[in-house]
Amino acid sequence: MKRRAFLASCTAGLAGCALARGADSEAARNKGPFADAPLKISVPPSWFKGSIDERLEQIATWGFPAYEWLNPTGDLDALRTKADSLGLELSCIVGAGRIGPGTMVNPDDHDDVVKQFRERVAMAKQLGCKRLIGLTGNERDDVSREQQAEYVVQCLKRLAPIAEGENVVIVMEALNPLVDHKGFFLTRTDQTMAILEAVDSPNVKMCFDIYHQQITEGNVIRNFSQNIDRIGHFHVGDNPGRREPGTGELNYKNIFKAINRKGYDGFVAMECGTSRGTEAALKAILDCLDWA
Repeated sequence: MKRRAFLASCTAGLAGCALARGADSEAARNKGPFADAPLKISVPPSWFKGSIDERLEQIATWGFPAYEWLNPTGDLDALRTKADSLGLELSCIVGAGRIGPGTMVNPDDHDDVVKQFRERVAMAKQLGCKRLIGLTGNERDDVSREQQAEYVVQCLKRLAPIAEGENVVIVMEALNPLVDHKGFFLTRTDQTMAILEAVDSPNVKMCFDIYHQQITEGNVIRNFSQNIDRIGHFHVGDNPGRREPGTGELNYKNIFKAINRKGYDGFVAMECGTSRGTEAALKAILDCLDWA
């Protein structure tokens, strides 16, 4: 298997086997262990060392098709040029709303959310990114949850035509309120799907964060399998600890297999830390793909 052969050759460590400096970067990418993976895995540049160019080179050499940087900074034109030269796509950025008070749950904030979204869409297009995270904001205590859900729908119905016109997708992310984001409004898969059904736009979907949904509701394979047509992005982290697959209670080999069998063709992005360094984390992900 190509992935095993690559790992066997990595005796010099990550820096020695995963840098493409001075080489044909596209050819190197095509030989990396993730190049023939059954899922389109995306990883954060923060897992790697060096300048952003060097980090992207390492991502490409491992064979990844994309990198995940939710809040990219620096020279964005140079970032796009480098990523394009390596055949890398930016899988997702933050698009609309925030974690905190107000935003989508408050109609007084909707004009600001629309303005924010237009600005982030411009950034996404500059970087060649097609997916933007949507965040509802925290739950209010002055109106019912039903009314807040209606406000979120109203906000998304204003954002959806922009997304459709610009050919981008808003992926609404549900967050767990038990450990990381106490008070956040959007938490469950069924709650998210009810909002998406009311908005009724092909350009508004869900970012299914496996780590968050395991904490909030469990039952992750059934929940994403039953709603795969309305899932536009996956975030990955094991629980507890939000580290790479294989470090916690989630069976990521079965999870990845189920995502693949449902015919999902979007990105599966690592949004997690590493427990024993980057090379060990990448090997752990490969182990979870070893059924392919």
